[in-house]
Amino acid sequence: MKWVFDRTDAAGGDGQYLVVSLSAAGDELNQPAAQLLAVHLAALADLFPAARGAWVVDAFVTREPHATFRQRAGTAALRPAASTRWPGLALAGAWTRTGWPDTLEGAVRSGAAAADHLDAPRSRARSQAGSPVRSQAMEGT
Repeated sequence: MKWVFDRTDAAGGDGQYLVVSLSAAGDELNQPAAQLLAVHLAALADLFPAARGAWVVDAFVTREPHATFRQRAGTAALRPAASTRWPGLALAGAWTRTGWPDTLEGAVRSGAAAADHLDAPRSRARSQAGSPVRSQAMEGT
C-alpha cells in the first residue's frame, strides 16, 4: 500500500471514506477485485489497529493502468525545456524537461520553471535598477 487518503469530508455522509492508491501497480493490475480488497483491508487493519473492528459498508476497485508514466531509456532528451524562441511564451506540463518523471510533482516543477522563465526579464531589470528605496514605514521593521 503506497497512499491512504481520508476523503470523508469531501464525500459527506456518515462514517469514514478512505482511498488506497497504488503507484506502478503492474503486478496488481490483473488481480481480482475481491483479492485486492482483502489484501488492502488487512493492510489498513495493520496500519490502523482501531480499524480492525470496523464495519466496511462498501468497497470498490478502479484501475488506471496509464496513471504512472514509465519512460523508456533515452526519451528524456526529447522533452522540451520551459523556454521557447518566442518572447513571453513558456512551456509547462508534466511532459516537459524537469529532471522529474511525468508526474504531478514534475508538472508542479515545470510550472515553477515556466514562471521563472517568464519573470527573468523583470528580475534582470530590477537588479539593474539597483536596490529599492525603503519607505519610512519599512524603517521600523
